[in-house]
Amino acid sequence: MTAPENKPADAPVTTTTNAPAFVDHSAAAAAEITRLNGLLAAEQAKTSTLETRVQELEVQVDSTKSQELEQRLAALEAENATLKTERDTLATTQARANLLADLAGKVRDPEAVAVLMTDELRLKDGKPDVEAIIAKYPYLAPEGVQQATAPNGAGGVQTTAATNLDKAVETKDASAINAAMDAELKGANQ
Repeated sequence: MTAPENKPADAPVTTTTNAPAFVDHSAAAAAEITRLNGLLAAEQAKTSTLETRVQELEVQVDSTKSQELEQRLAALEAENATLKTERDTLATTQARANLLADLAGKVRDPEAVAVLMTDELRLKDGKPDVEAIIAKYPYLAPEGVQQATAPNGAGGVQTTAATNLDKAVETKDASAINAAMDAELKGANQ
């Protein structure tokens, strides 16, 4: 180790610094901060204005969409009502067609029966009760169907078809009438 150098006490001490001299920029910095704060406040005001405008536009868009959806819903409800009416009409038409098909050949006038049809003239399965219909409306019985005019058939066989006797009477030929009468009597006794 070496001993420290001895310097004379009266030698002046000089220090050299490489640092630049201090310049006070606080006023310029304060002015720049104020300017930047002004710009920030202006941008915040613009942003607030734009946000308000965006909210207004969103409300308008929502309102427009809501109106469009309400109009579409109203149109769909109207279409639904129309389709229900058409379905009901088709169901009624189908039921009438089924009734007429069930009555075809079983009654004289299926259209008249369709008009006169009530629940009491239907079977439990909903089909027409032809026997009840003919009992209530005997004039709707099909041609050629035999019906008793008295209880338990005591009135004899009734038919709307012309018999041989009827034809013989129309001719006014006595021998033809007698022959037809004999034939009728023989048929009744068998």
